Amino acid sequence: MEASFQEGYVDTHFHIWDLQKFKYPWPTPDMAIYRNYSPEILWSEMQETPLRYGIFVQCLNRSTNEAKWVIEQASKYPFIKGIVAGLDLEDLQIHREIDEIRSLSPLVKGVRHILDEEADDWICRDDVGRGLAVLQEKGLTYDLLVRPHHLKYIPEVIQKYPKLNFVVDHIAKPFIKDKVFDGWKEDMRNIAMFPNVFCKLSGMVTEADWYNWKTEDFKQYVDHIIKIFSPERCMFGSDWPVCSLANSTLKQVFQLMERLLSSCSEQDRQKIFRTNAIKFYNLDL
Repeated sequence: MEASFQEGYVDTHFHIWDLQKFKYPWPTPDMAIYRNYSPEILWSEMQETPLRYGIFVQCLNRSTNEAKWVIEQASKYPFIKGIVAGLDLEDLQIHREIDEIRSLSPLVKGVRHILDEEADDWICRDDVGRGLAVLQEKGLTYDLLVRPHHLKYIPEVIQKYPKLNFVVDHIAKPFIKDKVFDGWKEDMRNIAMFPNVFCKLSGMVTEADWYNWKTEDFKQYVDHIIKIFSPERCMFGSDWPVCSLANSTLKQVFQLMERLLSSCSEQDRQKIFRTNAIKFYNLDL
């Protein structure tokens, strides 16, 4: 693998999985993406784009083993520059868990939890809050995997941890297929008021019509995110290989975002595709 492309773009949101190694609650056997996805496959697809670096984002909740496995993969595939792990925020010993996993690699940059597996207000719980406080203390980040119905809980949480950097994944999964904009628009504006919150321009094609999406479907959503967060706090993510559910390759998702950002300056595009990721996840690039 070539180690050049010093100015290469960063994909802040990809997944890999091994169905023989771990038991995943999703994807399920009836889905087209129910097969193994390796770093080698992703690296091959990245060659068709300016993307040269990536951030792995957890697939499993409460799993240090998945993070350890990705650390092993990163030793073979150095384009993996960061890991967002599925550590257990409710564990009273999470500080030790973080120290252990970071002793194995400096690539562990943050934590995420799949909220779909929990009650809607899970993130407001006191035990979860203790875990978020540890992330703040340790200088890790937190990826907010939320849907529109979760958004009302988020400002209360964010204001408790002003030194913890949060990022909203997938622009909070608005109902793009049904063109639902109101409600989401206001809730996202409320969240964007906090300077320690970023937003990933990711995961949108799977919220649209999988078989008939077009660039215009996403414009009002992306324009709104850019307006309220500014280009200073937005980052690109492919959500590969989940994006293939919407008949989309990594290249197609990247080109979609290029079109949606065509009115941005070159400087702002550099921020969204590269420098904001380096800053947020403290990447060694």
